[in-house]
Amino acid sequence: MNGPGPTAAPARRRWLWALLALLVVAWIAGVVILAVRIDRHIRAGIAAVSTAQANTDAITISNPNAPDLLAPVSADFGAARRDLDNPLLWPARWLPVAGRQIRAVRNLAAAAEQVGSIGQTAIDQARAALRAPHATGPQRVAAISALASAASTADARLSKVSLGSRTALVGFVRRHYDDFATRLAKVRAGVHKGAVAAKQTATLFRGPSHLLLLAANNAEMRDGSGMFLSATQVDVVDGKVTIGTVSDTADLALPQSPVPLAAGYSAVWHPYLANEEWRNLGMSARFDETAAMAAAMWKAKTGQVVRGVMAIDLAGLQTLLVGTGPVEAAGTTVTPQNVTQLLMHDQYVGLTGDASDASRRDQLGRIADSVVQAVQRGGFDTAAVAKQMPATVGGRHLLLWSADPTTEAAWQAAGVGGVLAGDTLLAAVQNVGVNKLDQFLTVSTAVRVDPGSSTGVSATFSLVNHTPPGEPGYIAGIGTAHVPPDTYLALVTLTMPGSAGDVLVDGKPLANNAGFDGPTRVVAVLRPVAPGANVRVTVTFTLPWPHGRLQVESAARLPSATVSLATPSGSVTGAADDTRPAVAW
Repeated sequence: MNGPGPTAAPARRRWLWALLALLVVAWIAGVVILAVRIDRHIRAGIAAVSTAQANTDAITISNPNAPDLLAPVSADFGAARRDLDNPLLWPARWLPVAGRQIRAVRNLAAAAEQVGSIGQTAIDQARAALRAPHATGPQRVAAISALASAASTADARLSKVSLGSRTALVGFVRRHYDDFATRLAKVRAGVHKGAVAAKQTATLFRGPSHLLLLAANNAEMRDGSGMFLSATQVDVVDGKVTIGTVSDTADLALPQSPVPLAAGYSAVWHPYLANEEWRNLGMSARFDETAAMAAAMWKAKTGQVVRGVMAIDLAGLQTLLVGTGPVEAAGTTVTPQNVTQLLMHDQYVGLTGDASDASRRDQLGRIADSVVQAVQRGGFDTAAVAKQMPATVGGRHLLLWSADPTTEAAWQAAGVGGVLAGDTLLAAVQNVGVNKLDQFLTVSTAVRVDPGSSTGVSATFSLVNHTPPGEPGYIAGIGTAHVPPDTYLALVTLTMPGSAGDVLVDGKPLANNAGFDGPTRVVAVLRPVAPGANVRVTVTFTLPWPHGRLQVESAARLPSATVSLATPSGSVTGAADDTRPAVAW
């Protein structure tokens, strides 16, 4: 019997090699096809994220007929993740360098799929809560509690989303990883703030809660708020809000006040006796200090104990009116469109400016009362208000304080606490001219940072008085405190980090008020601004380190003050201060 020929074994080996080569080619082709699909899914997912970011707001969240903008995010990144889990890629996943990149992309796709799913679930739950009746107090409590539960669940789930390791990632994978990490951090922070705020709001409405409501008018500014011209007590039990008699703060004066000045007021603003004169509360931008003093002053004046303080100004009131629609108050129909003009200007037309004029009483508190009553009648457009709320909070137009440490920590975490940090930069102009001219004063500040072994910072204020002739005396002033009519007497105030040194005003170590206020340092100087004049004031200071960050806080002006930031690279960015721009170096 003849065996295989001498060429049989080499032939079999050639076939084996050919088959192996064919398998390798097929594997490579499969990997290429998968790579193309993965790329397509990821690009579609990124586009879906951009669409969702551009179009997701309180209106789309509350509208049950709005498209599910996050569903495509989950679908596209989920498809990419499934392709990356395909067994064809298993060999490549264990390659020394390329495998790490593949695993990283897979982890990012899985994380994006999770985030999209978490977001869509939260939106569905929020829609259900907003569709529920909320005309009665208990219904309002139930609706807010449901929103809080949805936000808290999303917050907890987002905290568990993992992106995997960043170690040894290269090129575009590292860039996408860093971009995703930044976006996820912002989403987590926003959801956490919302969850904390919703939870404490539910607790507040469940009650019993006793608050002092301070109504601020931006026609006469303080530091980071309008002047508090009206005050009343608000009691909340099981979702029902009862508002007391609204008092003008001029009638609440406390001569020889038993309430001590808070530390910052004592150090910087002692001559203004804010513990006696309510209208001088707010000269410090630290609302935690201001509110604690106000609560003690309310008890000293009325005997009533409040455990929290809420401050709202014209922009905050305008936001609530977006939700309630027009209300009848102060003898007129008040709308979101006319409330600012009415309260900053029109209510004062015909008044002489004489303090004895009985008709001088500010209508802000009365309108706030009407808005609260309208909220309780039902039909409140929660979504429309929610859409406005970030700008309202960022602009310090709504501030909250609580005597309870847990609740106070929640308000601070939600951004409504009005607290200042050690990197704060707040450029404010306070009105001490006994008039209502802030509506005619434009304020801009140019900030320049010059790093070195230490860092030099300059902030140049520009104040322009656009007061037209013929304004009534109550607006223009009548010469009180030797301030001519139509002249704005500005207390130019800069709040800066407490570590600031070498503070100069227009090149000189002179100021009308200066000192430390908590984690910040404050300097203030008086400057008259005649009608038509443009007055500049430059404050310079030094920070004792070569690297750092400054966070701009809003002065709460209407319209907003503007801030331009000159960065160390030479670029200049300008923005309204209520957008809270920051500069790092």
